[in-house]
Amino acid sequence: MTDRSFLPFASGDLFVPAPRLDPAARYPTGIGRIRQLAADGSLKAEVETGRSGLISCLVLSPAGVLHALDPQARAIDRFAADGHPLAPLDLGGAYGSMLFDADGNSGDTGGALLGEHLCGPEGPFAGAGRLVRLGPDGTIARCYATETNGGVSGFLGVTHIARAADGATLYHLSETGPHIYGHDLAADRRLGPIYTKADPPPMLFGLALLPDGRLAVATGSAVRLLWPDGARLGDVALPEGRGWANLVVRPGGAGLWALDFFGGRMAELSLPGLDLVRVLDLGNPNGMTSVAEVP
Repeated sequence: MTDRSFLPFASGDLFVPAPRLDPAARYPTGIGRIRQLAADGSLKAEVETGRSGLISCLVLSPAGVLHALDPQARAIDRFAADGHPLAPLDLGGAYGSMLFDADGNSGDTGGALLGEHLCGPEGPFAGAGRLVRLGPDGTIARCYATETNGGVSGFLGVTHIARAADGATLYHLSETGPHIYGHDLAADRRLGPIYTKADPPPMLFGLALLPDGRLAVATGSAVRLLWPDGARLGDVALPEGRGWANLVVRPGGAGLWALDFFGGRMAELSLPGLDLVRVLDLGNPNGMTSVAEVP
């Protein structure tokens, strides 16, 4: 049953988007819905956001607040650790990725970085494709002059972000585009593409920084590993399918989740070797964009 609140968050809980898709829509969109799963993938609770769009990011703040970012709906919904909804963040932009300062000393939103998912000129995909930093009061404290390429559709901005361990450099990309960009946060300086995928298809998807400093990027069928300067280390094949489009490091660096957007599956990979541990088939086609795991 769909409710307005989750169950109190418990260690190992997984939160995944599960939209009620509109079959007539040109792109996968529908009513926002989030499932709370136990560590084994069994359903604990289900909540509808009431938004029309597609949730692209679920992330927990250091304070344990779940944030659900829906760029088409221009919405960031929030839920406290007791499961109840909080007031949404009202930023007005099409934000679809979010990182928090690890120390959690700046309040629930202070120090958070958000990437604006969309950069289209008008209509449902309108946006500026920018990166912003929030202050402790949850308002935008700084905007960065990030570089975007639009992806194959032309309207995708800063869709995925990862920050170097020292916090000085941000890595980001426009989904389905060929480049991973670097950005000097302190100087607000573009570092240009640090990596460009030249082998077919020339498209990149979700991005993650592994605990040992390697960059991992999803290519649809594999995880491509890179050094922070963009030097290629190799690929790790994922289970059959072409929809492996996002990567999320598990709490404490315990492993890596790979998400199959088309197939509605999650693959757990070990670290540092990226060996396959298990696959959870959640029956969630065209909706598996993100996962948040409770430490």
